[in-house]
Amino acid sequence: MNRYNDANDLLLSQSYLYMYSNKSWPFRARLKTIGHSLVSLILILSSSMSIAEDNLPDIGGAANAALSVSKEIELGQILIAELRGQLPVSNDPELSQYVHSLGTRITSAGVNTNFPFTFLLVQNPDINAFALPGGIVAINTGLLTLGQQESEVASVFAHEIAHITQRHIARNFANAKSFSVISALTLLGSILAAAYGGGELGQAAIITTQSGLQERQLAYSRSFEQEADRIGMQFLVSANIDPQGMPLFFERLNKHTQLNRGRIPEFLSSHPLTTNRISESKLRANQYQGSFTSNTIHFDYAKARTIAFTTKASQLVDHFRKKSQSGDITDTEIYIYALALSRTGKNQQGLQQLKLITINADNELTIKLAKAQILTVDGQYAKAEDLLKRLEQIYPSNSSVIYYLAAALIENGKAQLALQKLDQLDNIEPKNPAFDKLKAKAASKAGQVWRSHESLSDYYAAHGQYGTAMEQIQLALRAPGIDASSKARVEAKKNQLRDARKRRDNFK
Repeated sequence: MNRYNDANDLLLSQSYLYMYSNKSWPFRARLKTIGHSLVSLILILSSSMSIAEDNLPDIGGAANAALSVSKEIELGQILIAELRGQLPVSNDPELSQYVHSLGTRITSAGVNTNFPFTFLLVQNPDINAFALPGGIVAINTGLLTLGQQESEVASVFAHEIAHITQRHIARNFANAKSFSVISALTLLGSILAAAYGGGELGQAAIITTQSGLQERQLAYSRSFEQEADRIGMQFLVSANIDPQGMPLFFERLNKHTQLNRGRIPEFLSSHPLTTNRISESKLRANQYQGSFTSNTIHFDYAKARTIAFTTKASQLVDHFRKKSQSGDITDTEIYIYALALSRTGKNQQGLQQLKLITINADNELTIKLAKAQILTVDGQYAKAEDLLKRLEQIYPSNSSVIYYLAAALIENGKAQLALQKLDQLDNIEPKNPAFDKLKAKAASKAGQVWRSHESLSDYYAAHGQYGTAMEQIQLALRAPGIDASSKARVEAKKNQLRDARKRRDNFK
């Protein structure tokens, strides 16, 4: 029997990001279990050392011999599931969509690569970002809130994308003259331990890495940062994003570090910042002239949404109540205030605040989605459904609109229609496991038990939990009422699950 939260819990657990502490992270125990056995094998892309800009290392040859592009893509698919299973990756439809959109804007503007990029947002207040084999780029919510304009955050994306396109990880493997599934999964383990484990384990990871690398290997790795800065800035320019965002971000990060002495941002553990690096990025950015985009309203609201769900709601309410009384409050701050009010159960007050925002073509969807979410949480399912159906007519392929519409339909007793809506998301990027979980609820409510188990299997598989996913597949096949075509589809997924588990366990 599947268990689901009510409408309020559904939206809060899947759409809202909560404030959390390092001590509460579910992956901490698993990191301690695996981290110490992996720490001696860690490979981290780190440090910064200048290289001649017209003398780039060969990114083919040895790198391909160590890890071919096809193998790296295969490894990337394995690591995405492992990453989702180990880190609190955000499933918020709007934030996931924003991060995907920003990353895709860069990769679609002159990035010559065969990698299928995946962009993830990790619910972590620390300032960090990292790249993994096969086109995986992840940034923390803390980095999103540190940036003051989109070009700054975009510069981090571009830098990490450059690590991937220049095949720095494969080149590290080639430099070490070894590659295996152990070294690949160790790379993931090292990132989790050094970047997110904190404390004794994280420090041990960094110390062991630095002491274990040969000087020649370390020098080779140091060149990656300068190369990623240079190539990344070219990506920004190609995407018509202000290249000044890179030195601005470096300066902001440097200032943040000085103001928080003793608390070095995690980003600097793998991306050391030097005075030379800042000045070089300034000189390079000044060479580009043009009418570039520095910021968008989409970034402003994505940052506002992140703040609204990663800060204690009562603190936000107190702060913005006082600010609103003085009349010195912006539209994005009203948006934060409205969402915080809803989080504290003051839904009607939240709706009233949303009415104060000046609506325009750029923010209309965001504000109306917020209204629909609050209406659903408040139990006004019919009003939420009506609003979302109107939005669907304007934005027929928008995954956030469809997701919230399906949630409202389920609570309004229209589970079958909700299921049909969610089926539309099967071929829409970015892939979001939250959709599978909502589909499982819709199918259960619609009396299609086999589809409920099938969707839960997809959800668990997306998090690398192949054993649990297989259990759900078996339940789907034994469910009463399953038709022949559905049974054939589920059987095919059963084989796909077996293959996925084999690829992970036997990757060579």
